[in-house]
Amino acid sequence: MTLSTVRLHQLLVAAAFLVPCVVLIGAAWWNRNEVLREEDAALTRTATVMLEHASKVFDTAELAMDRVDDYLFDRSFAQLEAASANAFLATLKAPLAQAVAVQVVDRQGIVRASSRAADVGENLAGRDIFAVHRDREIGIYVGPAHREAAGPGREPAPEAFSVSRRRSTEDGRFDGVIVIALGIDYFARFYAEIAAPSAHEALLVRGDGAVLVREPASPGGSARLSAADPLMQALRAHPVGGLATGTPPGGDELRYAWKRVGEYPVQVAFAVETATAQQRWYDNLLVYGLVAAVAALTLVLMAWLALARARAEQQALLNLRRENAQRLAAEDKLRQAQKMEAVGQLTGGIAHDFNNLLAVITGSLEVLQRRLARGDVEVGRFIDGALSGADRAAKLTHRLLAFARQQPLEPRPTDPNDLIGGMVELLRRTLGETVAVETRLTPRIPPVFVDQNQLENAILNLAVNARDAMPGGGRLTLATAADQADDGGPAVAVVVGDTGTGMSPEVMSRAFEPFFTTKPQGRGTGLGLSQVYGFVTQSGGSVRIDSAPGEGTTIRLVLPVHHGEAPGDAAVRAALALRLPERRSTTVLVVEDDPLVRRASADAVAELGYRTLTAADGEAALAAMEREGGVAILFTDMVMPGLDGIALAAEARRRRPELKVVYATGHPRDEGAGGTAPLPGDVILRKPFTLEALAEALQADSPAEATA
Repeated sequence: MTLSTVRLHQLLVAAAFLVPCVVLIGAAWWNRNEVLREEDAALTRTATVMLEHASKVFDTAELAMDRVDDYLFDRSFAQLEAASANAFLATLKAPLAQAVAVQVVDRQGIVRASSRAADVGENLAGRDIFAVHRDREIGIYVGPAHREAAGPGREPAPEAFSVSRRRSTEDGRFDGVIVIALGIDYFARFYAEIAAPSAHEALLVRGDGAVLVREPASPGGSARLSAADPLMQALRAHPVGGLATGTPPGGDELRYAWKRVGEYPVQVAFAVETATAQQRWYDNLLVYGLVAAVAALTLVLMAWLALARARAEQQALLNLRRENAQRLAAEDKLRQAQKMEAVGQLTGGIAHDFNNLLAVITGSLEVLQRRLARGDVEVGRFIDGALSGADRAAKLTHRLLAFARQQPLEPRPTDPNDLIGGMVELLRRTLGETVAVETRLTPRIPPVFVDQNQLENAILNLAVNARDAMPGGGRLTLATAADQADDGGPAVAVVVGDTGTGMSPEVMSRAFEPFFTTKPQGRGTGLGLSQVYGFVTQSGGSVRIDSAPGEGTTIRLVLPVHHGEAPGDAAVRAALALRLPERRSTTVLVVEDDPLVRRASADAVAELGYRTLTAADGEAALAAMEREGGVAILFTDMVMPGLDGIALAAEARRRRPELKVVYATGHPRDEGAGGTAPLPGDVILRKPFTLEALAEALQADSPAEATA
């Protein structure tokens, strides 16, 4: 247990207290704002409901006044029959629960008709609901709250406030007013229903502060808001509506929400004590505090437990490290054994092929040497045999590189029908008389963009596998068809099918694994289908297998369609080599660390008519350039001891910028050696190469890549 570990656990104990406290403070602040926001939202909603209710009441009252105006339109007060008018007004008032009375007052202020017959004859000339309309048109006027005293023959009137509107003659002279008394109790009941059960205050007030409705009713409450009242100040500052906080005289702090009732000179307001929201926050804070306390105690307990366990785990960690080191050593031995097993599989599978090729090459060269020693010049077939063996060996290395997914391809537009048609006779001779070869080629199939040699090798591999799957003979079918690539683009399928034994699902799932084969030892490397898979995927296509035991196998090579023009054919390169002019004036510096390869490369360059210099490494090459001075082309191996080919080319170009560079390489990974790459304009020549490929590389004027 180290000192740093002890300090770490002490910090954890402190954090167990501090973190919950910080979280509690943040949560409390957030919750306070959230509670206040919710309270404001509730206030605003309630005020909005009060606004909608008041708007409907006043709109209905105004519509009722329109009905009365229509009734009185063609009647003068002299023609007005009180009994009939009273009945009309009573009928009009009956469905209006908010209305206490509907009255028609003449120009002298005398009630000429009323929904309450006892009101007829009453003089309202001294009331503001009449006086404000005498001199000018002001629209709807809302009078203060009042309660009329009961008189003889009249029932006690409920507390109400009156809404009045001027009547005018056709020439605009004052002709009395229409008055509708609205019951305060009607509004109070509605406000009590929508208000929360907590302490609140709902008001309907005029613009001058006169209180029309107050719920709950306050016996000692003022009928008018004082100028010092925070609600009155808020109404004057923002008459349309808003939110404010204030403390009325002699009361507790309140939070107000108010809204103006349309174009009418009244506002609705709703208020609650701020202590109500604060209490909600305190209740939440208590819950948060309890949670934080439990969390802190839990964290402290866990920290102490961790401190106790750390001591035991320290020793366990040392034991684990020791066991892990032993496990890594065992795994390294296992990987080495697996690697050697893979190398053994590879060597055992292809050694036979290479031995056969070496036998052809060495046998042909030995016979050639003996014939030449005797002066025999009839040696062409032996030279052809050696070259054929070397070519087959090169193709075998290409197959191995394709298996490794590293063999560079030479794609070109290829007609799959022509390619298959040219292979039929070769396949018939290769597969023997027991296997019938059939073709089903779709006419006018578009060309594919692939390496022709690799496609031929792939078809040959599949054909040989098909023959081995038909030991008693059978039928091999080669077909082409339009298909669709995995990305949805157009493609062509080259189909190879047989009537052989087929594959089980287990074998089919491993068919493309390297070294996997169902053939007896020594008869197959397990690289055939892997090479096919590598070639097709490198070409941008895919491989699909359809097989079942006893039902044969069908393999589809789905290849991308070509949409461009065809590049030059290999025959052009051959013709180019045959037409080479004398190049004695052009000097080529051949740089190669392997003596045999250097001599062979220099001889090939000289055979093409160039003046040739050689160097065994980069330093010797730079010295030769300084000494000779006329080097036009640098032909260098890419990977060499000391100064490699790319570094040599960079230094040589620094001294001679116009120098042309041709690289020779035997492996694609040579291009990235040293973390650098050839410059644009350099030519890469793949080993082994032919004279035609060498001639094309030495004469190339643009970036290129040449192969044998």
